[in-house]
This record gives sequence, C-alpha cells and structure tokens, in this order.
Amino acid sequence: MRRLSSYAWRSVTERRGRSLLTIAGIGLGVGILVAAVATNAGIESSVGRTVAEMVGQADLRVTALGEVGLSDATLAEIAGTPGVAVTAPALEQRTFLQRGPSDAASGFRDPVTVLGIDPLTYERVHGLAIVAGAAPASVDATDVLITEALGTSTGLAPGSELTLLGTASSGPTTLRVAGVVAGDGPLVASDGRTVIVPIETARRFLGPAGPARVDVLLEGGSDVDAVAAALEARLTREPYILSTPADLAASLRASAADFQSMVALIAAVALFVGAFLIFNTLSMTVGERTREVGLLRAAGTTRRQVNGLIVLQAVILGIAGSVVGVGLGYLIALGMAAYVRSIEGIPLDRLEVPPAGLALAVAIGLLVTIAAAIEPAWRAGRISPVEALKARIDPSTGRRARLRWLVVVLLVVAVAGLIAWPRDVSAVGMARPLVVYGILLVGTLATPFVLGPLGRLAGIPFAAILPAEERLTRGSLVRDRSRTALTLGALTVGIAMVVALGGVALNARGAADAWLADVVPGDEVVTSIRPAGLEEGIQDELAAVDGVERVTPIATFEIAHEGRRLDAAAVVGADLLADARLAFVSGDRANALAALDEGGAIVLTSSQAERLGLGIGDTMSVIGGTGVPADLRVVGVVERGLPGRSGETAFVGWSDATQRLGVLGADAFVVRFAPGRADRARPALEAAARGLALQPATLAQVEGAISSALGRVFGLFDALALVAVLMAGLGIVNTLTMNVIERVREIGILRATGMTRRQVARMVVVEAGVLGVVGAIVGGIVGLAAGAAMVALASGGLPAGFQVPWTALAGAALFGILVAMAAAYQPARLASRVSIVRAVQFD
Repeated sequence: MRRLSSYAWRSVTERRGRSLLTIAGIGLGVGILVAAVATNAGIESSVGRTVAEMVGQADLRVTALGEVGLSDATLAEIAGTPGVAVTAPALEQRTFLQRGPSDAASGFRDPVTVLGIDPLTYERVHGLAIVAGAAPASVDATDVLITEALGTSTGLAPGSELTLLGTASSGPTTLRVAGVVAGDGPLVASDGRTVIVPIETARRFLGPAGPARVDVLLEGGSDVDAVAAALEARLTREPYILSTPADLAASLRASAADFQSMVALIAAVALFVGAFLIFNTLSMTVGERTREVGLLRAAGTTRRQVNGLIVLQAVILGIAGSVVGVGLGYLIALGMAAYVRSIEGIPLDRLEVPPAGLALAVAIGLLVTIAAAIEPAWRAGRISPVEALKARIDPSTGRRARLRWLVVVLLVVAVAGLIAWPRDVSAVGMARPLVVYGILLVGTLATPFVLGPLGRLAGIPFAAILPAEERLTRGSLVRDRSRTALTLGALTVGIAMVVALGGVALNARGAADAWLADVVPGDEVVTSIRPAGLEEGIQDELAAVDGVERVTPIATFEIAHEGRRLDAAAVVGADLLADARLAFVSGDRANALAALDEGGAIVLTSSQAERLGLGIGDTMSVIGGTGVPADLRVVGVVERGLPGRSGETAFVGWSDATQRLGVLGADAFVVRFAPGRADRARPALEAAARGLALQPATLAQVEGAISSALGRVFGLFDALALVAVLMAGLGIVNTLTMNVIERVREIGILRATGMTRRQVARMVVVEAGVLGVVGAIVGGIVGLAAGAAMVALASGGLPAGFQVPWTALAGAALFGILVAMAAAYQPARLASRVSIVRAVQFD
C-alpha cells in the first residue's frame, strides 16, 4: 500500500498544472467557507458585546411601547417588585447641538443623542468609564457628561458649556460639561455623539415623556422568571415590553440572519462548484490512465486498492486546497469584515476566527472532495485488465454514473451546509437555500440533454467569423458529453447564482421604490429627529413657503393587537386621497380614507390582513402608548404600507393616533410642490426646514439612499458569487487541456493538411467560447428560476410585477463567456505547439 501511496503522489505531481488548478479551486471554495464562518462568528461575538454594552449588569429590561414612555407610577411598581434591587430608567432622544447664534439662521446640522439617566442607579447597573471630570450628582442637575468622541469633534471639555435644542416651548437649553466618558460612550448606535444628561433635566427641555426603558438589576439569588412573572402581574397601567438580555441578543441576531444565511448559501455553492472541479479532474485522470490502472489490476492490485488510490489522490488535493483555503479565507474575511461594517443593521465590530470554525471548514472541504472522488474511484476499480489494454471505457456508462453521483455530491454539500449553518436562523430561512440547491441540481442534470442543440445555437456567431474552427469545435464538444456536462455544470452554477442575486436585488429595489411611489404623498420628505407636535406650527411654517401646495404630517409607531406587535402610521386621509396614493386591494378608496380622518378606522396592508385573519368591517382592539384599548374598524386593505421596524405599517388617522394611541407628534412631513414650481420652491423649503431643525430629502435622494444600501449588501454577495464563476474557469482550463491531449493525433493530421498554428489555437478558443455561451444560456435560465424562487419565498409569493434582471443577466453571461475564453489561453497555446511528426506517431 505504501507503493500505491507513492504512485498516488506521483500522479498528483506529474500533472502539476492540473493539480495546481484543482488545488486553487478547492482553496477558493474552502476560502469562502472560512470567510463565512469567520464573519458569522464575528457577528455572533459582536452581538454578545453589543448586548453587554446595552444592558450592563441588568437581568431584565422594561421598554415602553409608546412615545409617552413609562409613567412614574409604573417606575414605582417596578422598583417595589420583590426581588428587584436596582432600577435604572433611561430616556433617549435625538436633538441638535447648537454651536452658536448663527445655527438657527443657517440650519441645525449637528445632531446628537441625549441619554437621560439617574446618575446614581445608572452607575450601579451599567457603570460609566469617566476619563475626565465627574458625573452629575442628582437627577435634576444642570451638569452633563459627553463622550470622548464628541469632545474630540467639537472641542468641548469639562467646564465648557453646550446648548441643546429642546421643544418649541422650552427652546434651547445651555448646560455645563461636568465630565467625559471614554470612547463612544454607552450607546451603540449613536456614532459616539452622545450627551448624558440627568433624567429630570432632560425631561424639562425635551418634553414631559417618561423614560423609554428601565434596566432592572435583581437581588442576589432572585429567580429571573419569577421576578418577570411578578412584573407582568403588577404592570397594568401602560403597554410595555419585558425582555431579558437573551431576548435582546435574539433580536440582534434576527437582524443579521438573512445576511448570514445568504453568505452561508454562497459558500455552499462555491463548495459545490469545487466538487465539480475535483470530480472532473479525477474523472479525467481515470480516463487517461486506463491502461496504467489495467496493468496494476493485472499485476494483482485489488479493486479496493485502486479505489483507495484515487481517493488518496483526492485527499492529497483536498488537504493542499484546504490549507490554501484557510489562508485565502482569512484574507477574504478581513475584506468582508471591513465592508460589512459600512452596512447598517449588521452587528460586526471585529472579526473572529474560531479554531473550531477553521477545523470545521477544513473538514467540510475534505468531505466534499472525498465525496466528489468516490464515483471516479468506483469506476477505476471496475476497469477490467483485458478491456483496459484494448480500448477506453464505454463513455456512456461513465456519463450515467456521473450524473447520478451529482445528486449524492449535492446532498453532501447540503449536509455540510447544514453543519456550518448559522445558529438561531429559523427553519423558514433554510427553505430558501434548499430550494435554490434543488434548482441548481436540476439545471446541471439537464445540461447533457440540451448540449447538442444549444451547442449548435451557441456556435452560430462563431461560425459567421471562423466557420472551419466552429465545425471542428462542435465535434469536440460532443466527443465526451459527460466531461463537457461537468464543465458546463460548474459554469452554470456560478452564472446562475450571479443572475439569481441580481434578480433578488432588483426586485428588492423595486419594492422599495414602489412604496415611495404608492404611499408617500409628495415630492420631498422632511424628517424630524424628535416627535414634532402638530400644535408647534411646523406644518404651517412649511406650508407658508412660496410654491408649496400641501404639507402632510406622518408618524410611525407601534401598536399591539391580541398580544401581537404591529407597525402603524398616522396619516391624513384627505391628502392621500388628493395625491392618489395607496393601491387598495379591498374596500372603497374614498370612503376608507375619509373614515381615517373621521376616526375609529384603520387600513391594513394585505400581508397584515392575511396574517391576522381580518377583513373589511372587522373590529380590532389595539393598544398604543396610552395603555387604553382602542377599537378600530377595518375600512380598507392596501397592497403596501410605509416601512416600519418589523414590517409594513397599517394606517390610522391623526385624531386616533394622538388622542387614543399616545402619538406625540410627527416623525416626518411630506411636502407637495405646486405644479411647475418645485425647482424654485425647493431651496426656500429646505432652508426653512433646516431652520426648524428638520432634515429635508427629495424622494430621489431617499430612493438613492435605499438603492445604495441594497447595493452595498448585494455587491458583496455578487463578488462572492463571481468567485464561483472563476472556479468554473479553472475547470474549463482542465477540460480543454484534456481535450487537446486526447486530440493530439487529430490536431497533427489537421496541421499536416494545411491548418496553421494560429487556426489550431483559434479552434480551442472557439470551443471555450461555445462552452461559455452554452453555460451563459443555461445559467441564465437556472438563475432566473432560482431568483424567482428566492423572491417568492421572501415575499410569500411571486409578485405580479416580478422584474427580470436584464443587466445582471447580460453582465453574468458576458463575464462567464470572457472567463471561459480566457481559460482557453494555455490549452490553445499547448495545441498550437503540437508537432506534426510527433502527433502522427502519437498513440
């Protein structure tokens, strides 16, 4: 067996080019898997650190459902609950830092987050790393803390004064900086621009709303579940959400679940393409060494030993590829981590490379490599010594075996993907990759059956330029359909993933644009960083700008119905009616929007109505910030609403929102310009908005921001998917090289009859081009099917306006063809150098 091991090693090293290409392919597949494992581990550890920063030592958190916050009576009930040791209330709201008297004239441009706390209790639960000065002494002191990041950017220091913008009634408030907190401070999502203010002082200039949350530290030995049950029994005054650190961690993980599952899916696809490569390489090895294997069998080598010989070659390649993949994966992970940090909503502060994850990635790489090697090893063991000395194995037998084995290889990749699947990703989220796998498998299995007609179709453009080379190419492609199908399978899978991701991205952008076009009643959105009460007169001041036709206030908030949280939006029905917004699925449009303004009505989105099982005329009992149930009648169902925290929003009128559901004010004002006056009115409107501490943005800018965010996410996915196309290119190099070696005699005869070296090289390049075109056609079709399935699974059904990603389709096809033709360079060079005399003598 030792001699056979040496033989396996020589088989690998004798064909260094092919072995290096195979190792590179395995390395790329394992590298993407390592990067996925490292990135997902980094997200997991970042979630733990983020939660620790959010809750400190707290065992429970009570969060207000509405904007009015938690009342003093509720705070007293929490503090008086048996088992509670410390309660740390916190009020969090954004406002503007006024740098000087000119700010009001030029527009407020420096937003900060105000964190209102009880300095004594907050310190016990969270701790404050004060690097200069001291903390305020009481809940109503006029001293504040700032973060080092804010101090560095503004020049503020202990002893400095700063002015914060308050409500319309309180106006600007000047406070003294008492100390500086290390780094970015206690708030994770504030970019370090945080001002920590005693809570009662914050309520004086930001409004009377109560604390948004209370972090609860329990007494030693207290049972968390028992205290939570006691709190649920005692807190009945207003709606709230009771959560543990584990609940917060689960919520953060859920925000990154789609990203993690998509990265895992692409990693599995890369491994699948790598399996094609190793499968094809070893199959070619078996084919060209038929005589050698036959001689080994005649010399007494058993079938099991021959099987082991081929598997050992695969193990050597797999180990080398996995080692390369670990290093390459770490570099890819570094790039991914740097890129992901720019994507909002995905918690990743630093990269983690767990040893167990690396070992898992290497093991999966070897497992997939061995799985791809079993069928070639089985065929090698079945070589008859007599038949091996006569001729090659019947190619039709090999083809049937390979195609059947692809199913087994896919199952191995699927199992490997499940092992490496990010934890806490729901079973529903796993349906998408499983469906995609199935579509990819069907597409690759169908390739041999469409190879003939598609090969003729793909050859048409080449025949117009190089007719002789194209005719010779067609014969080469069908010479070994099995090998061609395997090569095309890898290219098909890579192109299909690029097209599928392009389809998902395009339809995501389309859905985002649709809600802007169908829901937002105006030309420009002016947002407020705090709830702007309608009584403040902001709406009237904006409407007074010359050229403004209408100003519509909008507020988004949360309500509860039968224990379920829903997103809702307060709107003016008459404005939506006048601007022809909202596409109604059921209910009369005019009557429904008029009912919103009259009160006691609600309009649901179709997804909400289906989930809740409600229809026109049904009554919902909902609870908002006041804690008092409000009965609202369903008067309409629309296709889509505004985007909320966890989904689309239902619509209620302003009277219900402010009087019954605890909404304090508008989050945004939508401005409609008079016809033909937008260009002249917009500068004056934006200047007025900034003077009112509002932030204007045109709908085009909003669309651009959404498109940019989606582009960053899917740009990363596309880059990873393109790696699979490059891996397919490595397989094309192997295949074309093998085709040249098998056709040495044929090429020599062609040269002897007058074919030039350049024509021979062009023949190989045309062959690659035809392969690329066929792969682009099949990959495009399979990719469209996979993309449609992914969109349908994400949205609960294929949208009526599903958009075909023509740009992604054309780009992926062009890239695949270019990769295929670039891969033909070395085989073409090899073919052109074939000596006529030696070729004719070749056996």
